[in-house]
Amino acid sequence: MDTRPAYGRVATIIPAAGEGRRMGGAIPKQFLQLGGREVLARTLAVFEVCTAIDDIWVVVAAEQCTSCQSTIVERYGFRKVRGVIAGGSTRQESVWQGLQQVTDVVDLIVVHDGVRPLVTETLLQQTLAQASRHGAAIAAVPLKDTLKRVSAAGTVEATVPRENLWRVQTPQAFRHALLRRAFQHAWRQGLQATDEAGLMEAIGCPVHIVPSYEQNVKITTPDDLVFCETFLRERA
Repeated sequence: MDTRPAYGRVATIIPAAGEGRRMGGAIPKQFLQLGGREVLARTLAVFEVCTAIDDIWVVVAAEQCTSCQSTIVERYGFRKVRGVIAGGSTRQESVWQGLQQVTDVVDLIVVHDGVRPLVTETLLQQTLAQASRHGAAIAAVPLKDTLKRVSAAGTVEATVPRENLWRVQTPQAFRHALLRRAFQHAWRQGLQATDEAGLMEAIGCPVHIVPSYEQNVKITTPDDLVFCETFLRERA
């Protein structure tokens, strides 16, 4: 019996073109080892096994395309990866380059950070389900810490209410036509956003929240890598 969700055809764009300056070191963070596999390989593995995903496009720096294809895609046998392509100077440009590879037969597009390897198939399926229903959905967690607005001199100006504030993560999923329209609007207006949801907001499209979990971290600093290593050991 076919257990595939009824989302239509789903394409994934994995932006992994960042330089990782806060990580330090000569190796880009997406190619660092995490539990015996590259961070990017661990991320791709979740999308490879997810029954809802049909196509995967990996976006890396131009000089990394060949090595990523051989050392990640071919080495681990990721059959859903349709191509490794060169990204741009910003995340928005990189995702746009990935979007150009997606054909009109695709119904939903999910974007996920290449350096967010602890995503689960459950969270991915939940995000896709909400995007299929509403048009746009993003994973996020509610803020728990107290927020302070601080002056340039380093003193507290005010406490910011944290009610209804969420920290946004990926995956972020959208109807294909809506996402393409949001990007085209952004280019016409000269808009730059730090995530795709920001582009959807700019065209007035409601974005629905999918509650996520703290472990779905984006590896940015050495501490993040240590956290992920510890989590994987404990889970094993």
